[in-house]
Amino acid sequence: MKNIFLFLFLSISLLSYSQDNYVHSITKKQQFLNLAGKPLTDKFTNMKSVKVVYDYNSKKMYFFNSTKYTYHYEFCVEVLGYAQDNGEFNKRSYNPTNSRDYLLANINYLEDSDDWVMELAASDEMNAGLINFFYKEVSKNVFFKDKLKFYLNSPHVIVLNSKNQLKIPTVFSDFIFKRITEQSIENANNVGILKKYDLQKKEDFNPKSDEIIIINTTPEFIPTVKGIIITELQTPLSHLVLLAKNRNIPVYVDTKVWDKQSVNNLLGKKVELITKENSYSLKASQKPIVTKKAVKEIILQKDLSVTDLIDLEKATPLNIVHSIGSKATNLGLLKQIQKEMKSFKTPEYAFAIPFYYFDQHIKENNFQDKINALYAIPKDSVKLLEKELKAFRKTVKDSKVNPELLKKIEEKLNAQTDFKNFRFRSSTNAEDMEGFNGAGLYDSKTGIIGDADKTIEKAILDVWSSFWNFRAFQERDLFGINHESCAMGVLVHRSFPDEKANGVLVTRNLYRDKYAGITVNVQLGEESVVKPEPGVTCDEFYCHNFNFLGSFVVDYRSTSSLNKGKPILSETEIRKLFDISPVLERKMYLLWQKRKMAKKNYPLDIEFKYLGDQKQLYIKQARAYMD
Repeated sequence: MKNIFLFLFLSISLLSYSQDNYVHSITKKQQFLNLAGKPLTDKFTNMKSVKVVYDYNSKKMYFFNSTKYTYHYEFCVEVLGYAQDNGEFNKRSYNPTNSRDYLLANINYLEDSDDWVMELAASDEMNAGLINFFYKEVSKNVFFKDKLKFYLNSPHVIVLNSKNQLKIPTVFSDFIFKRITEQSIENANNVGILKKYDLQKKEDFNPKSDEIIIINTTPEFIPTVKGIIITELQTPLSHLVLLAKNRNIPVYVDTKVWDKQSVNNLLGKKVELITKENSYSLKASQKPIVTKKAVKEIILQKDLSVTDLIDLEKATPLNIVHSIGSKATNLGLLKQIQKEMKSFKTPEYAFAIPFYYFDQHIKENNFQDKINALYAIPKDSVKLLEKELKAFRKTVKDSKVNPELLKKIEEKLNAQTDFKNFRFRSSTNAEDMEGFNGAGLYDSKTGIIGDADKTIEKAILDVWSSFWNFRAFQERDLFGINHESCAMGVLVHRSFPDEKANGVLVTRNLYRDKYAGITVNVQLGEESVVKPEPGVTCDEFYCHNFNFLGSFVVDYRSTSSLNKGKPILSETEIRKLFDISPVLERKMYLLWQKRKMAKKNYPLDIEFKYLGDQKQLYIKQARAYMD
């Protein structure tokens, strides 16, 4: 009798164990949710995921507890009795042949749209026959088989699909990206008065510093507020994201927040906004609104002794950053590295107009009294400040550049015959600096040799005048940067009218921090990556080396809405970016260290272009990425 009871007890225990930890089929949603965990990558917020293993030898399917078992390998060892090490498991489980012990995947659930997506690891080289077989086996064992799609998340499966080898329903990254309704931007918490601003109707946007704001499109600048909820999904390298990280305030995307009654009921009330990795909370609060302590004034170095145009094609002097600004200095350093690496190009005929001429222009035009009047406007008189800054920018644009300077610049441009179009870009001592990114604060303009409209003089004046952009003025104020210690240099180089693709990358895997790699946003042609038009998405992916056989992994998060779902860059072009990035990061840091431009080794924020039919890689800019 005891043996019978023991047998029944063990049987019930094993059944309970299996139900808690794995099932062979999923017949209802709650069963899935009980097993679900978060995906291994952070590329999508609020996605639920269950890992699945198909035992190729026993022909059995396992949907297992994805919180208890972080990796497929752990489950295969503990439950299925796999006896080899992790390296051998990876070799046998991710190769392109049929000689596999297991087929591995994730089943992802998008609750808001009730969509189900089957995803292989981006490192998996599973052949088309196995993919078709595996998908059909999964479909047989899930209640949502009619909704299940196969996710084309890597160049490998995208190529298989383009050759019509996949005989199953497939979707690109944009299928998921457009169905995601929430996205964490900056995790923090704050208390403030909840207000709503309809930016689509172009209404006045002058929130107070004690507000937590809800906005329905991406603004040109981030106001001084306690927190932001926005309805538009963001790329990780957009200006909004970079500036939000500088501010360290809670910022979250909720595409449905505008019409949520529970949120609208809180408008005008004091609330606490808490943003986390996969969620946010917004509740009425009795906590005090913390007044930000006055920041310590920052006096920047400004050297006005350099009066010559600085040719960036030559070696960049050690102390030149205080005369021409960070952006121009960094391009000069890039050019030095380019001569060693020879694997990319930098913008040709580059030179810098030093701070001296910006300062001289102010003096020659007697602008100082007007500038002092701008500084005297009370910080809470936002509308007045915005109005007066706009008027002063017009005054600067209507002035004349010193004829001697203009002659120097035109002589330098006319000394070459390769290009007529030149780009004039801001290069201040209040951007691209340690602790202050300054992304998107100032303007760049094109000047065309001999053109009656886009003149060289107009381009210079437009860039200089952007020193008094409202967003730039506000950001410097917020960080306590003394305006008088700032100055505007101008970086000049040939422009790029024949872009096949342009992009931004960070020399860090932002979605899988356990793997060294890069994160890339790239767009077709000249369309902006950092300031896209509403509704426009770009290709966004991360890549790293997987830990067997030197496998190179590319994992897409979104695809361009302008390129019909096809990847903008080939795998060869992506690999080139990947190979260059760590070398460039190391060399830039060493040059910064010599110039005391960085105290620690930051990842790089790199702007690049692929030009012409030959897809020549150009690196246009490299600066420190500070998250």
